[in-house]
Amino acid sequence: MVQRRLVRGYEGFLEYVDEPKDTAPIYILYTGTKLPGTGKSWCPDCVEAEPFIEKGFETAPEGTLLVISEVGDRAFWKDPNCPFRTSPITKLKVLPTLAKYGTQKRLEGDQLLQSELIDMLLTDEDD
Repeated sequence: MVQRRLVRGYEGFLEYVDEPKDTAPIYILYTGTKLPGTGKSWCPDCVEAEPFIEKGFETAPEGTLLVISEVGDRAFWKDPNCPFRTSPITKLKVLPTLAKYGTQKRLEGDQLLQSELIDMLLTDEDD
């Protein structure tokens, strides 16, 4: 079963990456913050990709950890100085982005609408 953890904002993300990690595969989903009124992200691409991502994680290896990192509201994300964009740790260009922690492997934007790409990311063994 996949374990999930929600982190909010860049500070929450940094706190998470500073914690010790076990050997389970860790994936980080960078997404727009969910709106309180709807429970859906302000980011329409994130909303569109969510069912594909959820389906992919249904068959992820046992012990996999999915960290959902909400990047903030639309204005914060669109700011060219947004730390999620400028940080060498994240280097985000688009939302949503699904990255395998500790590697360069990631899927961005429309790639997350392709179930086969998500499956490949989740089952790919590190060398």
